[in-house]
Amino acid sequence: MITNALNLLMLILCGSAAAYWGIHEGGRSAWLCMYGIAMLLVYLGMVYMSLPSRLRVQRSIEHSRCWSGEPIIMELRLQFSRLSIPSAWLSIEEIWRHIGSEERIVLKDTYRSSLSSTSKLTIVLPGLPRGLYRLEAMKVSISDAFGLLHISRRVPVGQHELLVLPRPRLLQQGLKGAGGALQRHSRQQQLQRQAASPLIYGTRPYAPGDPLNRIHWRATARAGALRAKETEQPGTDRLLICIDAAGGPSNAAAFEAAIEAAAGLAKRALELGLSVRLAASDRQGRALEAQGRERLPELLRLLALLPCNGDHPLAALVQRETLHLSPGAGVAIITAQPNEQLLHLLCRLRSRAVQLVYIHGEADGPDAVEQWRRQAEAARCRFTAVGVLSRRTAEGGAGDVADANRAAAVI
Repeated sequence: MITNALNLLMLILCGSAAAYWGIHEGGRSAWLCMYGIAMLLVYLGMVYMSLPSRLRVQRSIEHSRCWSGEPIIMELRLQFSRLSIPSAWLSIEEIWRHIGSEERIVLKDTYRSSLSSTSKLTIVLPGLPRGLYRLEAMKVSISDAFGLLHISRRVPVGQHELLVLPRPRLLQQGLKGAGGALQRHSRQQQLQRQAASPLIYGTRPYAPGDPLNRIHWRATARAGALRAKETEQPGTDRLLICIDAAGGPSNAAAFEAAIEAAAGLAKRALELGLSVRLAASDRQGRALEAQGRERLPELLRLLALLPCNGDHPLAALVQRETLHLSPGAGVAIITAQPNEQLLHLLCRLRSRAVQLVYIHGEADGPDAVEQWRRQAEAARCRFTAVGVLSRRTAEGGAGDVADANRAAAVI
């Protein structure tokens, strides 16, 4: 505002000086300067009036999902209460905040306005890390073609969130030794196997194709939406995925690779018709069980919001989760810091189909990977090494994001 006032004051003083010169000294140049400055002041006034105190912003997608590392395109529609001025510059500034780390991302872009009360703009967000982002503030500014006047207005943002999902990483050995040898079951076969199990351990949102006798009426009445029964699956149809969420910021890169590996295992298991239980050793002890490809967005959401703040050993989580697991169920353990306690537990789980996924970085040489491989094979469990800086090969892409958006209406 101070800069605008100084620029206007300078123009008024120059116009007054030109008028004084023209009146007392005469000359066409003086009057030409005065008329030019007067027209410029009128133009600046029109620019000032073209940005009203209230304007409306519409977004093409209010709740969106995308893959981590991919640019995000957002289309905005700005509606003014009066016509804008051509040749003026319209700039947009948005502040997005990451829920959890509280990191802020500032986006700025500038457009040439047109003689219309509606402007369509496009903002491109760079590839973001996984997590939930919330629009915190938005500012719309307009300036004249000469850069003399700059006016800004803050716009109410409402509730706009962006969920960045981890990209599933396909492991080379897949689910070998942890349920991967099972045949793919059709939707009808899955429903028949569920109906044959009398043990109900929870409910889930009703999915198209579920029979009516699978509806949990009490949960439906409490939630106000259809809920289906979740029953215990046969041991060979289940996969337990345990993620090591300890280590803090120093383990952030390895933890992101572990999240992608867990997403790849869960995606592949759901495609095979397995029931997947995802458990993490974070401070909240988050866990989720799902079955069917339509439940993949729920698992990806849990992985997207999972922090690396655990302070309990992974072995305790694995031991607790396997206590109530059927003998034939598969177990996948994903960690960047295996220890002796975990290896002792793996020796006690020899009767199960266990796979150890070891996340290693540049500091871990081939000797360290080979050492853990030998110890894991001595405990009769499968071993898979995943490099933090290795090339990411993921199944899916835009199609999986579209499936995730269709499966969940609201984030």
